[in-house]
Amino acid sequence: MKLVSTLGTTPGGVAETYLSLLRGDYSAPFPSSPLKIDELIVVRTRGTDVSFSVLSAIFSKCVSPIPMREVILSIEDVMSPQDFKEVREKVRSLLSPGDYLDFTGGRKAISAASVLAAREAGAHLVTTTVDQETYARMNDAMRRIAKGEDVDPCNLLAKGRTLVFF
Repeated sequence: MKLVSTLGTTPGGVAETYLSLLRGDYSAPFPSSPLKIDELIVVRTRGTDVSFSVLSAIFSKCVSPIPMREVILSIEDVMSPQDFKEVREKVRSLLSPGDYLDFTGGRKAISAASVLAAREAGAHLVTTTVDQETYARMNDAMRRIAKGEDVDPCNLLAKGRTLVFF
């Protein structure tokens, strides 16, 4: 099974979702159990290069290596109905029934298009939430990384609450 995740400026959520699914530590409308994830596909814009690099470091240093590939959208944000359609079609092409779409990260309209694609594909929807204080700390760490400061990527992991909706 695949986990397809939208990526924004704070990459910790993707790793949090992955870990929660792997451990069976999530709330769902069905009994939760550990899931075997064979591949992680990260959908992102060109503006999230630093975030993707940090995500790669999180997986190599703090989580565990997993086959991960990136899909870089041709847009920076959804600015037209055509952009929305492009995102939906791209994400839809990545998903199969039973896969999981993590819509935690990224721009709202990109997440919305991705959710529609997941429902069309018969994929599960998943998100991980953290409290605002933790989110602010993670944003601060990413700003420091962007300035070139040495920050342990493991500090971008926080115990969030993972929810599966379908």
